[in-house]
Amino acid sequence: MSNSLQAVIFDFDGVIADTVPLYYEATKKMAVEIGAPFTREDNVKYQGVPRKVLIDDLVARTDKVVSDIEKERLGNRKSDYYKNLIAEFTVDNMLPGMYEFLKELREAGIKFGIASSSSNAPYLLERFGIRDWFDCIVDPHSLKKGKPDPEIFLTAADCLGIDYLHCAAIEDGQAGLSGILQTPMFSVGIGEGKVFEKADWQVSSTLELKAKTLLEKFNNR
Repeated sequence: MSNSLQAVIFDFDGVIADTVPLYYEATKKMAVEIGAPFTREDNVKYQGVPRKVLIDDLVARTDKVVSDIEKERLGNRKSDYYKNLIAEFTVDNMLPGMYEFLKELREAGIKFGIASSSSNAPYLLERFGIRDWFDCIVDPHSLKKGKPDPEIFLTAADCLGIDYLHCAAIEDGQAGLSGILQTPMFSVGIGEGKVFEKADWQVSSTLELKAKTLLEKFNNR
């Protein structure tokens, strides 16, 4: 079929892995150390945004003068805090229903790609025992622009060798979904709010994601 789904591109944090609360813990710890306010609402806002942007904005909330080298160290410190939190992750830390959803899509012959601003996706996919299910994991450090720019999603599709029109992309972050909406891909948004209402398919939870439903909605769009 000319409109067949051939690939699904996934954000990682908050879509496959239940890591968003841990990002808050790690960022909050670092923010407190430099005297910068950081709320759970901020955590949602910066979800999927490149680390450099987050650190720049946090430093701007203080009265400190911080060099670029020190900002890089702050980013690395936050990353270390986060890595300690995920060190013992298992498949049980996948979001509800995602393992089954991925398995169904894989059985349908769909290719998988990861389009995440996190560098930890490969490590956690190994922990989950599904690393070999993914044909492409975009290296966020190879990109010129971060979300909400669509570059990461287009790069994933190019890596998979699939035309954008034959791809679906799934996001739970406002910035990431805004990026998908700038592409010809079928958009799936996990969350509530005006941005998510613009998605081709909006769900409130990963439990709602079913391969059969995705295929039907994709073919009928």
